[in-house]
Amino acid sequence: MSTNSESTVHFPARLGASLQDNRYTILRKLGEGVTATTWLIRDERISDSKYAAVKILTAEATLDVDQGVVRELEFLKEIAKNAEERDDEGLEHLPILLDNFSVTGPGGTRHLCLVQVLFSTSVSALRRSAPTKSLPVYMVRNILYMVLQALDALHSLDIIHTDVKLDNILFTNALYSLDDRMDAFLAANPVETDGDSPKSQPIPHEWTYETSAFQAERMTVVLVDLGHAQRAGEQPTAAGFSAPALRAPEVILWSDIGPKMDIWAIGCLTFELLVGRWLFDPEDAQPDWSIEDDHLAKMMELTGRKFPETMLARAKERDRYFDKNGNLLRIPDLVSVKLEDAMTNYNIPGLPKNEIELAAEFMRDCLKFDYKERASAKELINHPFLKNVFGC
Repeated sequence: MSTNSESTVHFPARLGASLQDNRYTILRKLGEGVTATTWLIRDERISDSKYAAVKILTAEATLDVDQGVVRELEFLKEIAKNAEERDDEGLEHLPILLDNFSVTGPGGTRHLCLVQVLFSTSVSALRRSAPTKSLPVYMVRNILYMVLQALDALHSLDIIHTDVKLDNILFTNALYSLDDRMDAFLAANPVETDGDSPKSQPIPHEWTYETSAFQAERMTVVLVDLGHAQRAGEQPTAAGFSAPALRAPEVILWSDIGPKMDIWAIGCLTFELLVGRWLFDPEDAQPDWSIEDDHLAKMMELTGRKFPETMLARAKERDRYFDKNGNLLRIPDLVSVKLEDAMTNYNIPGLPKNEIELAAEFMRDCLKFDYKERASAKELINHPFLKNVFGC
């Protein structure tokens, strides 16, 4: 029996080691998170497209999968099955599971391994590399379009991602998709270590914040990490959905948790991509107000609306934040700011007024307080803001 400390420790993968009866060879570390590490592997049983990624979960995360708290494996299998059976472009923008198995750690701990298609680095990293921390509007449109395709496919399977953020939007590995190119890249870029531990070395891509509109048409992204995903219409198996700044009001107020919470996140990410700042950056000012109080206040200020009674009536946490008239208990004085003005104030180069107006309308369709009024992924794909997608 493993101790709690052992269960949260990552599996001690070794470079050059084999997995799954010598089928896969570990080549280098790609990244590390709280619940898993990801490694570049080579499939020794095939001669073409032999490079992939394996996500190795901690023992604790593996137990969560076994107990149904984390449904990542279940959903990945469902996506893979549907990708084989139906022609849906949105499925091309979701991770495809190639294999899964378990390995045993030194203390007898069990670690689930998910073999998936190899991807590059995140849209978040690209955004942060820009001097303005924002990306050109033509690039933003293309990225949003593909993520919405992914969400449309995911929602059609009654799966809620619940953690849509730029860190979870990865570029595909187009630059080194051919084995000979990857062979050359690995030979020219040896493994880096920090003492005895390998450093994370994600696979790079060719894009920069200065990539032209013409070249950006070749960009392809994938929405990854279903570690927090939930089944629509079922009791959630976990709490604390989404990055705090991206949480939909129904998450804060414990109202109806459904696919439209992913759409709220899209509205927030649109602002982040275009402006280089978070749309909502709530602050905790205890004892005067909590971070949730401030978040709800900023939602009302940036939309110029109060929360509708129809939505508040379904909220379990309504009385914690609102009086009987729908006013915030601890932040009564609000100052409305139009989304257009919030974007204009940052004076981002290459973001003209007409694009700001279209983007603001797009965001407003994502940021309806009542999820029933929010646009669907399919509807947003056809929004005027995305009309010239993949068009330079």
